[in-house]
Amino acid sequence: MAKVRLADDFYAQTPDANALATEAVMNTIRTADMLFDRIGRLLRPLGVSAAGGLVLGLLRDNGALSPSQIGERLIVTRATVTGVVDSLESRGYVMRTPNPADRRSLRIELTPEGLAVVAEVRSLIHRHEKEWMSGFSDDELRAYVATHHRIQDGLTGG
Repeated sequence: MAKVRLADDFYAQTPDANALATEAVMNTIRTADMLFDRIGRLLRPLGVSAAGGLVLGLLRDNGALSPSQIGERLIVTRATVTGVVDSLESRGYVMRTPNPADRRSLRIELTPEGLAVVAEVRSLIHRHEKEWMSGFSDDELRAYVATHHRIQDGLTGG
């Protein structure tokens, strides 16, 4: 796959921009898309989408959550959460239960089957993450993570 490159007339089109900043953002998005796609392909045989794997992991680490809490943590719409939860529920990995604190709302919780599959999902993904990042030393990975944290802080005003 070709790497993201900018047009030769970039500054003629947007003289107040920064070509390196644009190239960095575009390559970050491309890399994230590639990783998300690769993870999705790894999980397909388990009947779990990449988003489904994230939901299973959230539930594993936090216990039962409301659909709105899942949406906030994944930064997706409620409709997206509903579709992912529907898919996971149809496979027997999660179940919807009444919220004991507010009977008008639901909580999503892992089933024993979901707990087993999330362990498989994590093992599979973490093994591949180690492989994908094997060209970097631990110090380089720390710097990479720190750089992403700085970007995230800049985007959230933190």
